[in-house]
Amino acid sequence: MPMPIPSAAARAVLLAGLALAAGCAEERALMEPASGRTAPDFALPDLEGRTWRLSEHRGRALLINFWATWCAPCREEMPALERLHRTLGGDGRFSVVGVHVGPAGGALEAFLEEVPVSFPILVDADLALADWSVAALPTTVLVGPDGRARYAAAGPRAWDSAAALEFFAAALP
Repeated sequence: MPMPIPSAAARAVLLAGLALAAGCAEERALMEPASGRTAPDFALPDLEGRTWRLSEHRGRALLINFWATWCAPCREEMPALERLHRTLGGDGRFSVVGVHVGPAGGALEAFLEEVPVSFPILVDADLALADWSVAALPTTVLVGPDGRARYAAAGPRAWDSAAALEFFAAALP
């Protein structure tokens, strides 16, 4: 049985609802305020096998992005994270840090050959950072120069957008 065609009024209500939903998605905050507590310290290997400790980077803001190669939104936002790092990371007061959730290996190496980044990529092969409460990938946390978790975002973002640059200009000391 064919579906009835909605009336003009029903179509208007449906279109208004879709427009409202689209507007809400566009107005999603770049990042939400986080706990403000000191971020849990960690020691993870980088891609060269050197140990990278969060506590050794006090004094600069870190945008820590938890991601994985199998996560399509993670892969899609990586170029924007690189552009943000190149835009804001030149003075030593800010850096993007990628934490690959899962083992290193061929998939990680292949992805980074395809999408090279200049910021540190750390490997959390054993999911040692469970105390960071990462419930979904990608998850991104802005840690202030004092080591406190200031802002967080679950899901992909346009990290190099004008709105993002405005946000970081206001959020970074």
